Amino acid sequence: MTPALRRDALACAAFVLVAALSAVFASASASSLYGLGVDGDAAWHLSAGASLARGDGLVTCLGEVFSLWPPLYPAVMAALDLLGLDVLEALRALHLAALATSISLSAWLAFRLSGSHLAAAATAGSLALSWRMHEYTVQVVSETFFLPLVLGSLAVALALQREFTRGRFAWLVALSALACLQRYLGISLVLSVALVALARPEWGSLAQRLRRVATYSLLSLAPLGLWFLRNRALESSWTGGRDETPQGFTEALDAAARTLRLWAEPAQASWMSWAVIAVLVVSLAVSMVRRPELRASLALLASFSGLYAVLLVTLASSVVLDPIGDRLLLPLLPMAVILGWSAVLSAWPLPSIAGAVLVALAWLDAAPRARERLEHWRDEGAGGFHTRLWQEHPVTVALRASNLSGPCWSNGPELVWLEQGLEVRFLRGGAKAWERAAEAASLAGGSVVWFQENGRPPAFPEAFAARAKLEPVASVRDGLLLRLAPR
Repeated sequence: MTPALRRDALACAAFVLVAALSAVFASASASSLYGLGVDGDAAWHLSAGASLARGDGLVTCLGEVFSLWPPLYPAVMAALDLLGLDVLEALRALHLAALATSISLSAWLAFRLSGSHLAAAATAGSLALSWRMHEYTVQVVSETFFLPLVLGSLAVALALQREFTRGRFAWLVALSALACLQRYLGISLVLSVALVALARPEWGSLAQRLRRVATYSLLSLAPLGLWFLRNRALESSWTGGRDETPQGFTEALDAAARTLRLWAEPAQASWMSWAVIAVLVVSLAVSMVRRPELRASLALLASFSGLYAVLLVTLASSVVLDPIGDRLLLPLLPMAVILGWSAVLSAWPLPSIAGAVLVALAWLDAAPRARERLEHWRDEGAGGFHTRLWQEHPVTVALRASNLSGPCWSNGPELVWLEQGLEVRFLRGGAKAWERAAEAASLAGGSVVWFQENGRPPAFPEAFAARAKLEPVASVRDGLLLRLAPR
């Protein structure tokens, strides 16, 4: 390496480090008010982890078997609990480490794909300034750990393209298996690596490739297969059972395309989104033609992106999922940034100063939106139940100072579990739902925590009064906080 290249490499490494640390500081500040954002799904993960730490298996705060998602995320929470750590605070530190790792690995992949230190720095800076990367760092969501597992797997796979070693192969298997145990769509990672490996002579002769790819696929998917068998034995369902969706393939594809277009939309010139996408696609095609030595690397990331998107859209058009948007497509965000900067800065003979100006303009466009979102989370809370709306609700304030007994009926069961750690049952609005809950309370007692807003009177409390003794725990505006006892 020449002295000039060594200087460029050191400068790039220093910048990537600064970008990663700056992103960590920004996310840490954004989640400083109430800690990580926790919604209903997050509470189910947290409660399943707490249940596992107690030795009761993976069971949610609603008393349901945890099976809709893979087990790695709640298992990490259980490990933190067993170590005697504050789970949410320790998880917050791990999320910040995952963010820094994702940015660093993305920069490394961009350099490997393009040979350009500027592309590596551009990737690190763009991801550090992406409010979407921060949004899913400051919330309890499984995507946070999924990103570094996928990026790490792809980095090892690229290393295997240069030289096949048993150590690298073992790392690839381990990271891929963990990715599948973090998100079911980790299967797309295994498929993409297997398909590209079959065409790579570095994996050996054709017979060796077939054997190694089969071994990799089997070992990577075996832990997930055991998880499926566990679910089937407990619930007669592979993944907890999901309802069929009325959404068709076209609708799901349109939602995915709309999200990707928004990612490419400049803040100051939204009309340019399709032009930006066109430039990226053309640059990628030109790069593969002009730089044949990069084709295998580009093909690996592109195949993962394509398979992930196809599997997600197919799944969303088969069963009920969250709407396809930023969260479900998040694993494609670093891929888009890596491929975009690698292609643009390696496909065209741009002068160094022109490339630097282009990168700077992109960062200047992203920075105001990132600052706005980060300031909002810092002032209002990171999301879900950890926002001022819920944390300062009169019922929450009274609940925090109370000592209730289970079972508890609530229209905010996850928040009740977070504050009290009680067995909670979801209480819907409507007279019949309240009557069924009152009938159960008449046998075993319990408590009611009901959230409302705008001073409206609580719905149907007379259903409980007719069947159980009521003891108000506190007089609260916008809701109910009651202890129940059999008559």
